[in-house]
Amino acid sequence: MPKRRKIVSIKDVAKRAGVSLSTVSFALNDPDRVAVDTRRHVLRIARELEYSRIKKHGKKGYLGIVTDDNYNLIFGEFYNWVVFGILEELKARGLNVLIESTGKDPEYFPRMITKSLVDGVLFLGKSSLDVPYISKQKGIPILLVGHPIPEVEMNSIIPDGRSGTVQAINHLIELGHKRIAIITGEPSYDPTTAERMEGYKYALAKAGLKELNEYIVQADFGKPETAIKLTEKLLDLPEPPTAIFCCSDSLAYRAYRAIKNRNLRIPEDISVVGFDDIAAPEYAELPKPELTTVRVDRIEMGRKSVELLFDLIENPGKTGFHFHLPVKLVIRRSTAPPKN
Repeated sequence: MPKRRKIVSIKDVAKRAGVSLSTVSFALNDPDRVAVDTRRHVLRIARELEYSRIKKHGKKGYLGIVTDDNYNLIFGEFYNWVVFGILEELKARGLNVLIESTGKDPEYFPRMITKSLVDGVLFLGKSSLDVPYISKQKGIPILLVGHPIPEVEMNSIIPDGRSGTVQAINHLIELGHKRIAIITGEPSYDPTTAERMEGYKYALAKAGLKELNEYIVQADFGKPETAIKLTEKLLDLPEPPTAIFCCSDSLAYRAYRAIKNRNLRIPEDISVVGFDDIAAPEYAELPKPELTTVRVDRIEMGRKSVELLFDLIENPGKTGFHFHLPVKLVIRRSTAPPKN
């Protein structure tokens, strides 16, 4: 007969961590009352021991949105339309919403979670490992929207980065490009970058094209202007690429700037492809030529995230999953056959 797994208690966590029972209790239930280093230590031990004491609480009638930056929810180039879809779906379901920002502070714990004010939480953007863990201990289902956490398997919804990148690179190959660079937005271990890098490498390998390290550069999604110097670096290579795939439209438009500063033409001298299909506001105009990009239906992403979270609330024992939102390449005027 298989040996039964020992149930880990709060005493086990306290003993291993070398702290009092009350310190463990505060770290799990009211984390702001515990010093940062102590809290990190206790939560790490609790995760290692797989401690779980999921609380049950009555329905509140609220869903929560937690973001690392409120600015992105309103004025950002990606999540603003995701939030629009979320609010539409919540209205259709007759649900209310609370919105809170961590302000890019990994040590901040949203009150909607610590005070159990919501039935479920949508995390938009990046999140520390500790915040979703506390949410789980409180019995509050969570869904990561747009950005999984590298260290853990957790319910999430993201655009299908691998498929979108394969579509983009195949398009460039079909045009005749052989020297294709990629500008990523995060380190290679980040799930978003990893998926798009996988698609890039797969498409090149399938076409029999060599993968060159000098054609792979890393920018920062949060600081898209970093793509300017990286594009300049690519253009300065002895054999510069004839096409650049950027892992977001924000990065692509900064690549535009670097290319035009060299008095080069898009797509006559170099082709550019983006990812997201970010539309300009009615009062603004995006740079020309119109960007070939991978379209992400961000409104649908918002609606689907509510649907998935609601399912988790109704079925708390559901197995963890990664939902990949289908994407589609939209061919416009920034791509053409290579010059030579």
